[in-house]
Amino acid sequence: MKTRKSMKSATRLAVTAKPVIWYSQPAAQWTEALPLGNGRLGAMVFGGTKTERIQLNEESLWAGCQFESSAPDFKEHYAEIQRLMLAGKPREANRYGLEHLTACPTSYRSYEPLGDLFLDFGDTAEISAYQRELSLPDAIARTTYRAGDANITREALVSAPANLLALRISSDQPGVLSFTIRLCRHKDAKITLDGDNDQLHMDGQIVDVAAEDGGCDDNPGGSGPGGAHMRFAGRLRVRTEGGAVSAGAGNSLKVSGADGALILFTAATDYNRAQLNFDRTIDPAVTADGILAMAADFSWEQLREAHIHEHRELFDRFSIHLGPPDSKLEKQPTDIRLAAVKEGGTDPGLVALLTQYGRYLLIGGSRAPGRLPANLQGIWSECEWAPWEADYHLNINLQMNYWPGPVTGLMETLDPLTGWFRLATERGKTSAGQLYGARGWMLYLSTNPFGRRTPSASNPESQFLNGVLDPLCGAWMAVQLFDAGQFDGDPEALEEIHPILVGSTEFVLDLLVECPDGKLRIIPSTSPENAYIDPESGEKLRITTGSTYHMSIVRAILEATRRSATLLERDAELVTRIDATAARLPPIQIGPDGRILEWAEPLAEAEPGHRHVSHLIGLHPFDLITPETPELCAAARKTIDERLAKGGAGTGWSRAWTINFFARLRDGDAAAIHCDELLRRSTLPNLFNSHPPFQIDGNFGFTAGVCEMLVQSHRRDVEGNCIIELLPALPKAWPDGNVTGLRARGGFTVDLTWRESKVTDYEIRSHQAREATVRINGETKKIAVM
Repeated sequence: MKTRKSMKSATRLAVTAKPVIWYSQPAAQWTEALPLGNGRLGAMVFGGTKTERIQLNEESLWAGCQFESSAPDFKEHYAEIQRLMLAGKPREANRYGLEHLTACPTSYRSYEPLGDLFLDFGDTAEISAYQRELSLPDAIARTTYRAGDANITREALVSAPANLLALRISSDQPGVLSFTIRLCRHKDAKITLDGDNDQLHMDGQIVDVAAEDGGCDDNPGGSGPGGAHMRFAGRLRVRTEGGAVSAGAGNSLKVSGADGALILFTAATDYNRAQLNFDRTIDPAVTADGILAMAADFSWEQLREAHIHEHRELFDRFSIHLGPPDSKLEKQPTDIRLAAVKEGGTDPGLVALLTQYGRYLLIGGSRAPGRLPANLQGIWSECEWAPWEADYHLNINLQMNYWPGPVTGLMETLDPLTGWFRLATERGKTSAGQLYGARGWMLYLSTNPFGRRTPSASNPESQFLNGVLDPLCGAWMAVQLFDAGQFDGDPEALEEIHPILVGSTEFVLDLLVECPDGKLRIIPSTSPENAYIDPESGEKLRITTGSTYHMSIVRAILEATRRSATLLERDAELVTRIDATAARLPPIQIGPDGRILEWAEPLAEAEPGHRHVSHLIGLHPFDLITPETPELCAAARKTIDERLAKGGAGTGWSRAWTINFFARLRDGDAAAIHCDELLRRSTLPNLFNSHPPFQIDGNFGFTAGVCEMLVQSHRRDVEGNCIIELLPALPKAWPDGNVTGLRARGGFTVDLTWRESKVTDYEIRSHQAREATVRINGETKKIAVM
């Protein structure tokens, strides 16, 4: 079903060439390499001519094991902190918590790289006409160059249908391909030859050594027990056209005199998501052998065609063009274009490319055959111990990873998140009951594939401040999953999410504390990672009562659960309790300086330019601050301006969030400024986002922010229907453009074209006939989508 409207002109802009990232030299470092992924396997392709390196990851290969760490008598000590806070003694409550509510080891171990695949070509002839590229629509990394008289082509892909990495090497001259193939891992693995000397096997088990026994541990508070933990296996097979394959030195394979070669590689672990743990009944070698056997009879052409067809079914749902094509810019390598922006230039085409890159990374980092959510680095990491363990941070980072999925037609990318999260909430029921004496479930800031459900951080102080004080992180994710479901209106998905919503609401209802003014608040409370100056002592404190961050989450989870129950026509008693509770919550407050209060009272920030702006989650991603609340919008704007003036948005993900904030405030020019600033300050040569260091959430937040500038649907009309707003925050820098495949809440798909900053053509589609409320060029109207 669709409705199409033309406004003044139906002429569409000429489309640019397909989105491709390309360079005229090999990658010299990891952040210049090009990523491939199928949700489970990740590969970083360097494109070398003398030696090609492909760095490898498998999504579930984690050090450590499933274990928990929480203070004894947690519930009783937590109650004492509540008593101290109600008595107006935050310093005493903070000291008490640090003494009684921490437990070592405070953290867990890290996501680990699988290893490296090397192709050694030795001293080759003179190299010329070099180019490497990543085609986003095809998900193929291609390296071409001339070696002497031969034109060499290498194409690499990570196939979801075949569940493996495939690398094809070819030449236009017969018999010129000779090279050595090596598999390497930094530790805990054995590499052997197998088959008719055409296979390499990697077999291993992560052996963790406790710090007290001389092992590595990046966390001062400890990361859990040592021992033999995750098992893993990698399998490589090479097929040649002409020439020969033989055993090389040091358990390598030697290809000699070939016309072409096809290398297939896959890997597996003994991780079992159903158990959120490794499972000794799983033999990763058997799993990997089986995957390669399934692909044994397929040619390169068949593997390539199936891969492109499957990937394009996802990628081609969305397109974006910001202005007419600039042939001069498109003829420049990506690093040159990026450097020009870093030097102060603007490049709307690069903004559009980065928007599509976020979608590409989400497809590659979170989809079947993968089973786990995209972590802080997606699935791509070369670090033996990754920054922040490359875990799942639930105080914005994991949420941001999935902001672009629903709005750009990639609901399938949420499946690994939803599947893992549902199991994690089951473990979270134990924490709710044992630690709080509450119903439902809860999850803290940091967790991992093992479903960590107790407070985790690098040291005891952080465990209390970032972990114990923030028990509502899981509730934020539950709200997001409900909101994501609004984009396709799938009743089966709502049935799956509703128990998660109910469990989170039960925990929140039990956690709220009645204050002397009769209001209900979360006590103790915090605002993520920021601190205030205690007016009495001058100390930096984070502990508070009823922070705006926490109370916004409370409002959002209660409203999401109420709406879900209403749609499913169930839980009437719970809805009644939700309504009664909501009436007793304090409103979002504006301080005497006109800003949104971060804490329950006006307090000076210890870091006025802090990267977290958690007191504005009501503006984005929630819908608590909208044009229907103009005073709050004005206060939110002043909050953002003040934070930026003091050095805010200093990390990549924080800058991306700022784009979304300004989009919600309908300030497209400010949003566009921060699109450019993210490119200038927080974008690495391969377009990965930098925290620093590399952290993938900013890529996803950027994509979501650009989409938010073009279409919004979070506001509702008087009948409760979503309002589809076209070009709510279009900047002057993008006067002409078009986008296809944007999704809107209510189950709608939107295509639109604009000229001179006005919509000239649009089409709205839905799977069923319905009425849509659309705001276009300043006018709100109802249209029939038929």
